[in-house]
Amino acid sequence: MCESVPPECLPAPERAVQRPLARRRVLMGLGGLLLASCMPTSVAQQRRQARGPDGSAPCPPPARPPSQPAPPPYVVVPRAGWGAESLKDNHDPMERITRLTVHHTAEIAGMGERTDADLMKGIQDFHRNKRGWADIGYHFVIGRDGKVYEGRGLSIQGAHAGGGNNKENLGISVIGDFSTAMPTSAAIRTLSRFLRAAQQRYGIGMDQVYGHREFKATACPGDSLFSWVERYRARA
Repeated sequence: MCESVPPECLPAPERAVQRPLARRRVLMGLGGLLLASCMPTSVAQQRRQARGPDGSAPCPPPARPPSQPAPPPYVVVPRAGWGAESLKDNHDPMERITRLTVHHTAEIAGMGERTDADLMKGIQDFHRNKRGWADIGYHFVIGRDGKVYEGRGLSIQGAHAGGGNNKENLGISVIGDFSTAMPTSAAIRTLSRFLRAAQQRYGIGMDQVYGHREFKATACPGDSLFSWVERYRARA
C-alpha cells in the first residue's frame, strides 16, 4: 500500500520576494484592469485569450489518478501483528496454488480466556516445536473476531493436508471446534469472502475447494463446518 509522504519530508515552501512598486505604475495597472473590465470582448479575443501567449492550445486538465483497488472486505493481521516466529529451513516451495482446503483448529486449552493472536502463537509453537515443522501449518487462520491471520507464506508449501496433499494446496483454518457448533457469524462471513477472493485470484473452481477430511481419515473441519463447505460448493 502506498504511504503518504510525512510533512517533515516536504521542502519548505518558497516565499515570493515583495518589491515596492512606484505609485504611478500601481495606478496605471489598476486603471488598465478597470478599463479592460469595462470593454466588450469579441469572440476572436476570447479565443486568443484561451490560448497561451505563443498561440498554443491551452493545457488539458490534469488526468485523474488511476483508481486504487478496493481493500479486502476483512481485516488481515500480518505475521508481525500476532508475534510470529521466523520460518525454519525444513520446508518445500509452493510454485502455484490450484486448490483450497478448509480446516478447524479444534479445541485449544484455555481458548476462552485467550485472544486469537495468543492462540496463533500457541498453534505455531505446537507445529514448530512439537511436530517439528518449519512453521505454522496453515497459510491463513480465521479468528473468532472475523480477522484473517497470516500464517505460512504463500511461496511455502503448507503442512496441513498430509504429505503430497499439501502440494499446490492453500490451507485455511478457522479457530474453534466445529463438530456440532458453527463458527461465529463474523468468522463464517470472512471465510466465505476469503474463499471467493482466493478462487478469483488463482482461477480455482468450486470442485477444488475441500474440507480436510476429504484427504485423510480425520474429523476436521468438524461436521458442522464441513456441511457448510458442501453448501458453499453447491453454489456453483
